[in-house]
Amino acid sequence: MRRPLVTMLLTTTAALALVGCAGPGSGVYDGEQSASDVLPAQVTAEGHDYDPDSSRLLATHHGYQFFAVSSPRMGDCLLSFAPDAPETWVAGCTASGGRVGTSGQVGVKTDYAPDGLPEEEAPEGWTRLTPQLQVTED
Repeated sequence: MRRPLVTMLLTTTAALALVGCAGPGSGVYDGEQSASDVLPAQVTAEGHDYDPDSSRLLATHHGYQFFAVSSPRMGDCLLSFAPDAPETWVAGCTASGGRVGTSGQVGVKTDYAPDGLPEEEAPEGWTRLTPQLQVTED
């Protein structure tokens, strides 16, 4: 009788430990927001339902800036910003935690997965900037 009880306790403890490790979020929002994480002044959260306190600068590449930002309504979002054209920015969101891409007026295409892209190499012509983000020129 004692052995099944110990086995059940060990199994339950292991399952709870795994759930803790595999909890929601990809780590992009971990830590305190720094000055570089704050969305540029030209990007307003007003009307877009972004939580400005959640923004994190993921990467800078060829002058472009890429921010992760959460939205209570739209989920995890990627915002692509070109400081040379500050009024021109694009964002894509995924409420399901899946992948999202952006392209268009900024001049760069993105592929973003908040929980991480597959570990295989980036497709030809794409540059992997973080485990969650890869880009190519538009």
